[in-house]
Amino acid sequence: MLIVFWMSPLAAQDTFQLAPPYMRYGSVFFKKQTQVRIEFAHPGTQIHYTTNGLEPTQKDPVYKRSILIKNQRTTLKAKAFGEGFHPSEIVEATFFKQGLTIEGISTTLPHERYPGTGKLTLTDGLGGIDLYSSKTWMGFQKDTVTIMLTTAKYQKIKQVMLHAFQNQGAWIFLPQKVEVYVPIKGTNEWALLVQKSMNTAEKVDKSRSYGLLLDLEDQPKTSQLILKIYPITQLPEWHPGKGNPAWLFIDEVKVY
Repeated sequence: MLIVFWMSPLAAQDTFQLAPPYMRYGSVFFKKQTQVRIEFAHPGTQIHYTTNGLEPTQKDPVYKRSILIKNQRTTLKAKAFGEGFHPSEIVEATFFKQGLTIEGISTTLPHERYPGTGKLTLTDGLGGIDLYSSKTWMGFQKDTVTIMLTTAKYQKIKQVMLHAFQNQGAWIFLPQKVEVYVPIKGTNEWALLVQKSMNTAEKVDKSRSYGLLLDLEDQPKTSQLILKIYPITQLPEWHPGKGNPAWLFIDEVKVY
């Protein structure tokens, strides 16, 4: 990277803040393991990082070589430090294993402006890009989005993960509720297994991608699941577009 520092709005008159490091990786989704490179070029500085979700300090490991990611979910955070400079802002990314093989998927039709690459957008492992114009995202303006999954085998299911995007300035909000249903054996009906509600109308200045994990306490044996996703119905009062429908952007669904 050529840009190595900038003037911090909070910095003293003659003190500069280091620019954030740059993480280089293929996708936040991986099959068995993935490697992450962190780039930053300025003499006398070091990159410290964490994989436990905490903010890096100078007591944490120094980045020297590519970081190997193997766990089901890992949040990597990095920060540049240098004598005579204010530390950089934190850069972070959360990585997810691909999970169980999803053999079939159907979904509510996305908006024509944001179709992704079709329904396989949700299982191709190419998502996690913090740019809503990327074709890895499917965009919806619906009261409810329904996704039906069929796994390759009849097996015990422990978790479901929905990966969504948040960019409130672009009217993109995380869902307010997600429900998971499983079929009731011997019937054509479905049982609500778990639901998770979130207060997604609070103001957040930073855009981000977010993996919403739902733990299935009963861990049912099944090959079919239905996810019902409920976007916020109207933009909140504090938003310049208040009263208008919000966007829901999703790019991956994982089953573990």
